[in-house]
Amino acid sequence: MRKLFYLLSLFLLVYTCDDGDIIDVKLDFDKELSMCNLSADNYFLYDIKTNPGESLSLIFPKNTTTNLIFNPPQNNYETTLTINGTNTLFNYRTYDGNPEQMICSILSDPNVNIIKDYTTNSGTVTIITTYVDDDDDGIPAHLEDANLDGDNDPATNPTDTDGDGIPDYLDADDDNDNVLTKDEKHNYTKADGLSKAQDTDGDGIPDYLDDDDDGDGVLTRHEDADLDGDPTNDRDSSSPTPTVPRYLDKESKDTFDYQKFNKNVYKRTYTIKFYIKNVNLEVISLTEIDFGTYTYSVLIESE
Repeated sequence: MRKLFYLLSLFLLVYTCDDGDIIDVKLDFDKELSMCNLSADNYFLYDIKTNPGESLSLIFPKNTTTNLIFNPPQNNYETTLTINGTNTLFNYRTYDGNPEQMICSILSDPNVNIIKDYTTNSGTVTIITTYVDDDDDGIPAHLEDANLDGDNDPATNPTDTDGDGIPDYLDADDDNDNVLTKDEKHNYTKADGLSKAQDTDGDGIPDYLDDDDDGDGVLTRHEDADLDGDPTNDRDSSSPTPTVPRYLDKESKDTFDYQKFNKNVYKRTYTIKFYIKNVNLEVISLTEIDFGTYTYSVLIESE
């Protein structure tokens, strides 16, 4: 079936219109979908080519069901839509210019016109939504899990070093010391992994997992002299090493009772794949077409 799909969607198809003209259609779109936000009532996804000017588009209504496509209740969420030619539409269009200049515009470019507009009144859209969460700390998620359950999935039985209820792979500050993990020199590389992570006090715990980085008995977040939630900008002028931040200076042992923890934000990237089956666009009939993939990211604040 997959081979058949590629043959149908990628190779040159030749057909005869009612008027006898021979028209060539080559559906070699890049399958990277974009979205127009022209209507509060409908989703409008599209893919375009500029040479020649062509577009494929899918329109369907916004409601509590279709909203789940873009904010699913669980990963690997799957749903279907029925193309009916009224409120759920699939179109193939040709243009005499660059469709990008008009496809999402309320006022169309006067220099670009639609030559042909083919629509289908039937078909089924299968939609699969997956997502990946990332705390953007520069460490791959699978390395932030002790994998005690042996399933190589950081989302199940996840490691939570600081015990704050946020798994390490979603925690931008794994040790809750108010210094972001990405700023604690974990020095991750594909070649060396985390073997060269900075360990200021040499206690065998890398700084990004150590809530007392310099081992002076004062928690890193309590070495925040100006109480601004950022220990990295506080120094002790009386220390033998006054240019070193207090939290990395074991000679600086003053305590500042800063009790707050900075908010945690992580990124969720959604990948939404659209497959359309049994469509008849007048000029071409396809058993299945990979319409494409829509990708977007949102920031989520942990509670």
